[in-house]
Amino acid sequence: MKFKNTLLQIVLMIVIVVSFGIAFGQRTYKNPIISGMNPDPSICRVGDDFYLVTSTFEFYPGLPIYHSKDLVNWKMIGYALDRPSNCPMEGAGSSGGNYAPAISYNNGTFYISCTNYGGKGSQGVFYVTATNPAGPWSEPVWIGNWYVDPSITFANDSMYWVSPGNNGSFMVGTFDPVQKKFINPLQVVATGLGGSSPEGPHMYKIGEYYYLMSAEGGTGYEHREVIQRSKSPYGPFEPSPYNPVISNMNNPESPFQAIGHSDLVQLPDGSWWLVCLGIRPKGGKYHHLGRETFLAPVKWTKDGWPIAGNNGVMMEEFPVPNLPEHKWEKESVRDNFDNTTMDLQWNFLRTPYENDWSLAEKPGYLRLNGSKVSLKEKDSPAFVGRRQTAFNMAASTKVSFVPTAANQEAGLVVRGNDANHYHLLITLHQGKRVVLFRKYLKDVTVSTNYHQIADGDVVLRITATDLEYQFWVQEKGKKAELLGTSATKEIATESIGGFIGAYIAMYASGNGGANTNPADFDWFDFEEEPVVPYNWPIY
Repeated sequence: MKFKNTLLQIVLMIVIVVSFGIAFGQRTYKNPIISGMNPDPSICRVGDDFYLVTSTFEFYPGLPIYHSKDLVNWKMIGYALDRPSNCPMEGAGSSGGNYAPAISYNNGTFYISCTNYGGKGSQGVFYVTATNPAGPWSEPVWIGNWYVDPSITFANDSMYWVSPGNNGSFMVGTFDPVQKKFINPLQVVATGLGGSSPEGPHMYKIGEYYYLMSAEGGTGYEHREVIQRSKSPYGPFEPSPYNPVISNMNNPESPFQAIGHSDLVQLPDGSWWLVCLGIRPKGGKYHHLGRETFLAPVKWTKDGWPIAGNNGVMMEEFPVPNLPEHKWEKESVRDNFDNTTMDLQWNFLRTPYENDWSLAEKPGYLRLNGSKVSLKEKDSPAFVGRRQTAFNMAASTKVSFVPTAANQEAGLVVRGNDANHYHLLITLHQGKRVVLFRKYLKDVTVSTNYHQIADGDVVLRITATDLEYQFWVQEKGKKAELLGTSATKEIATESIGGFIGAYIAMYASGNGGANTNPADFDWFDFEEEPVVPYNWPIY
């Protein structure tokens, strides 16, 4: 009997150990790793830390810097372009501004290359530097040429500037960061591999080869990442027989599409991973959150070519990287505006005017002083917004605003671009204070709905599913009332064009003349995956 008990204990221990090992080995992560509008990701590793940057277009500050210890969990730590002098945005149109950054590291210094496109701030390509990725970052070093999507590679004690040639080719030149000029001028070294819009090149020195990886197919449903290599950074380059490195263009049933614009990173254990952009269409081919950041493992063939994901396909889940898990403190649902500076999740629309907003004029509140500028213009209205980072969400704010004319308004908006947005605003209508729900699509007001409200503070709420927005008003002592709904596809990229995604924002405007009174926002809540039906407290 004693022998049988001992044997049983051994068997149980083996089962427990094996089960634990299987469970541990099967720990997975889900894509996307950074949700909401975070396209064109570029990544670098310094020791045990990973840093990633994405495009911001006409939003300010520009180029958020994300930090991770495990490639899966990311925290925003700052912006590369955080002041008017290094982020000129005046007059940039929708989907103008700062395009496709690329981050690299060399001898204690971080570099980000980028392109500023559109408006009075357009000066072509540039790079900025920092010794701390959280900032401060330098003033731009303007390269002076219009070549979108450049990147920087350090190899052979040289700084290589890698760029599309804007005619289907790729160029490489050697740059001196001390003298801030080219030592060897840009020259064509390769061409695209057959897809439209060859762009977003990154060059890597791996072993005896220089690998030139780039995106093709535009940023739509035929998007893909391809690679070629040479034993010289100046070519000639041979294409991979296994291309594309990653793409979901032949997997229309996948929830992820437009996969591409990638960057490679190597882990301390020698394994390789890839970050890229992708979209999550809903209700057909309609994506409204924008292009997001995805992660996939990379395997190398015996003859030295990378293939990412599941045989070149991006999946929803993969086994986690061989790194200790490192989760960050979860962002609070509520911002009470108790700090002296705006939290990092907040953005302005183009370079803001100093007098349009304040955290000091009424401590504990965000004050917006509505100017003559509205959402329809290529300018900076009194607008403080954040990315919509989940399909199912609830955004709410408590606002105090007393309009004195029908053109004066303040409240919440959902912005697709300059010509397409939804409004939930306090204003005057026929001499009475109301909350206005307005749809503004293709530069035209297509519908309005007014709800009369009493004096005092009002809570405005916008909720969403993957297919619909709902707009609510809640007065003191009352339950929330639904004012209207709108389809998410009406502000999807497939409907309105461009390269950005939905923003939820606090907003104020006098539509041609300044507001008489400020709009004071007491707090702002952003909740992902809220419990439905909603059960908001009566205040």
